[in-house]
Amino acid sequence: MFAMLVALRGVAHADVTDDRRALVMLRVLAYDKQLASRIGDSVRIVVVSAKGDDAEPARWAQAFAKAAKLKVDGRPVVLSLHTFESADALDRVMRDLHPAAIVACDGLVRRISTADLAKLSRAHHVLTFTTREAEVVRGLGVGVVPGSERDEIVVNLYAIAAEGVRFDAGLLQLARTVKGEP
Repeated sequence: MFAMLVALRGVAHADVTDDRRALVMLRVLAYDKQLASRIGDSVRIVVVSAKGDDAEPARWAQAFAKAAKLKVDGRPVVLSLHTFESADALDRVMRDLHPAAIVACDGLVRRISTADLAKLSRAHHVLTFTTREAEVVRGLGVGVVPGSERDEIVVNLYAIAAEGVRFDAGLLQLARTVKGEP
């Protein structure tokens, strides 16, 4: 695990793909000391996109499919795609599926505010992932974001605590942390 995250820090941004980001997200989940208490027999990840955005969820589905044989904490990874229709519908998805994490697609925050998405994820103890640092600062948990030379892992300490996540110190040493908005 450690080697994978170190490798990410040494890869030029232009070479980092959704495939690599999906792997990093799975590795980040493996550093969650509270994971077993938040999930069932599988590690469910829900990719949430805005209505009409088919390209990004398809890319994530393809990226996570390439990692289909990997396990996190000894459990298989199951991916679900969800098109955002309303906060109530997303609340039901989280309640029914009990995901370990959600991946917020790019256009999602134009349909639901980052604060509302954070409120839902915290109520259900679901780790949030994004690829945009501004969303991490505004309240989502973890970003795998473009840096000046390479992608970086950015962790909002307040958000992950509120989402019920407790990362091992090894991840926090590799990541850049932000306090974010309470």
